[in-house]
Amino acid sequence: MFSLDFFIVNFPVVLQAVPLTLGIAFASVILSTLLGFAFAIIKIKRIPVLYPIAAVFMSFSRSVPNLAVLYFLYFAFPYFVGALKGDYSLALGANKLNPNLVAIITFTITFSVYFAEVFRSAYHSVDKGQFEAAWSMGLPAHSYLRRIIFPQATTQALPNYTSVVIDLIKDTSLVYTISVMDIMGKATFVAAKGFHYIDAYLIAFVIYLIICFAISKSLRCLEVKLSCYK
Repeated sequence: MFSLDFFIVNFPVVLQAVPLTLGIAFASVILSTLLGFAFAIIKIKRIPVLYPIAAVFMSFSRSVPNLAVLYFLYFAFPYFVGALKGDYSLALGANKLNPNLVAIITFTITFSVYFAEVFRSAYHSVDKGQFEAAWSMGLPAHSYLRRIIFPQATTQALPNYTSVVIDLIKDTSLVYTISVMDIMGKATFVAAKGFHYIDAYLIAFVIYLIICFAISKSLRCLEVKLSCYK
């Protein structure tokens, strides 16, 4: 049964986990954006050797759930390392891994694929006539990319980029399963003390709603400011 007193008392407690949650999310966004940008360039330019490697990696990332990757890196990876080194004491070292770092690596791997598709589609959305006009005027590649293509592609990419960022933030709710005291971890902890699971998860719901709404609106404002480049 819902308890308003429990909600009011424990809301600040769960709120303490917001910095850690946002830290994991923002680090993952930055790294996956950079990796996704690299993948987008590889796919657009069809760079030999790197192209098939990127294609296989992206196909793998799209096919495996985030939770499975998270569990593999945190629980199974030490076993594989131990088997390769012949030191099976490493197989018992899962708890020695930094769960925050594992979470960031997981989201960097899985979300870089989606960012790559966002960047690739944004690049292809720019009218090809503008490329030809820049070439005919003799503009250097770095010049027309920076002044003409990049501003327009950024505007086209922002709506989808925002959606992927929001999805990543919501997926941070999985990391409590590897002992990270994020928002969900803190909510589960306070819920277990008095079996107030509905109340505790409602707190997490409200906090995630506020965070995602604020970030979505911020990126939407940026999109409006950049709309002049369309």
